[in-house]
Amino acid sequence: MPRPRTPRPSQTSFTRPAPAAVTYDLSIPDQATITVPRGSTWSSGPHWHEAHTEFLEVLAGRARVRLGGKTVRVGRGEGVVVIPRGVVHEWLRDDVVGEHEGEDIGEGGEEDGDLIVREWTEPKDGMKEVFFRNLNGLILDAAGDKSGGWRSGVVLEVELWNLFWRADNYPVIWNGGWVGRVATKVVMGVAVALGWVFGWKGVYEEYGLRR
Repeated sequence: MPRPRTPRPSQTSFTRPAPAAVTYDLSIPDQATITVPRGSTWSSGPHWHEAHTEFLEVLAGRARVRLGGKTVRVGRGEGVVVIPRGVVHEWLRDDVVGEHEGEDIGEGGEEDGDLIVREWTEPKDGMKEVFFRNLNGLILDAAGDKSGGWRSGVVLEVELWNLFWRADNYPVIWNGGWVGRVATKVVMGVAVALGWVFGWKGVYEEYGLRR
């Protein structure tokens, strides 16, 4: 049986709990404002886009942005990070990265508060909102699914990969080279085929917007 879906058409803020705590504010069309609180392990995960150029602007705190083969630290007022189509990228709190890599990031400062980042893309086609509405809807509904078990996890994974395909979001599953990109597309193709067979589309009217 299909998992019940919580209607969220009027919801513009989505919060997920620790350890990867994060809040997405979708109140402004064609952009998302993402808040990552202190202590959160949340990351965007390494991924790339093939049809969209993405832009990141830090509004508060300090982010660690991995862009292609480079890593930069970006704080409020330090400009917009431009992510060209096809470039693998990832961002998260700078203090989480520093701890993970054994770097001395010092004490206090911007890292102690929330990290707030504004994201948008070109073209502005509504896909950013479609992606985050369905991403959070799927994850939050799965978390509230009392049936649990491995089947629930498999369904969620297939749903997410169908969403990734529809929303031009390609997760890196094994390095960022061409072999890794082929691996991503093979996994995505299998998931899309399963989604077609079982009706797991990844994008649903109940979550507010549909493409």
